[in-house]
Amino acid sequence: MRILFLRPEGSKIPKVDFAEVINIPIFSPVCIDYPPLPLTEAYAFTSSNAVKCFHDFDKIKGKQIFSIGKSTAKELINYGINSLYPPNYDSLDLAEFIKSKGIKSLTAIRSKKASNDLKNSLQNIEYHEIYDYDTIINKEELEKSKDYLENCKIDVVVLTSSEIAKAVASSLKNCYKIISIGPMTTKTILSLRPDLKIFQSKIYDIEGVIDLIKKEVKFQ
Repeated sequence: MRILFLRPEGSKIPKVDFAEVINIPIFSPVCIDYPPLPLTEAYAFTSSNAVKCFHDFDKIKGKQIFSIGKSTAKELINYGINSLYPPNYDSLDLAEFIKSKGIKSLTAIRSKKASNDLKNSLQNIEYHEIYDYDTIINKEELEKSKDYLENCKIDVVVLTSSEIAKAVASSLKNCYKIISIGPMTTKTILSLRPDLKIFQSKIYDIEGVIDLIKKEVKFQ
């Protein structure tokens, strides 16, 4: 079995004992300058890259910190910051989790290409967004990924973000299994390609994806 990931440069790529794992990084994260940090009750990081590109950790000490999931929380620990995260690792669940904690003001540290889901869900509190990184498409790697996808050279492709889903949507086929990391990515791909069959991870992280492949997709 061959599993294709399209994770950005610097992302952790899982080792799978029952398959060959290929990663083609069609995006590269690039840190960008951001304006002065708003003073709010809480701060939320929506990806590991948002943590890596942040340089104001001294200003958020003693504040309530949230992360979108386990891998982002682990990255924050590297900087001495503990955070809370929701049971399901996506922006809508993060928003509900934040509201459940009674937070009145929050700054989210995000990608420049982040969706509006978090912002729309937190309209009833004082909400700010800071963009500390962008993702740049690698055209050569994108063409390489299209060769794998259009010529059915793999058994499984894993889509780990809406941005990745948009980039390869036109090249996807039903000759292999298509795995989505979570509901937002699934929504994006089906809005572009309703003809495709999508398997969605029950736990919205890489470990959940591998578990899905191992327990269900592998035997179909």
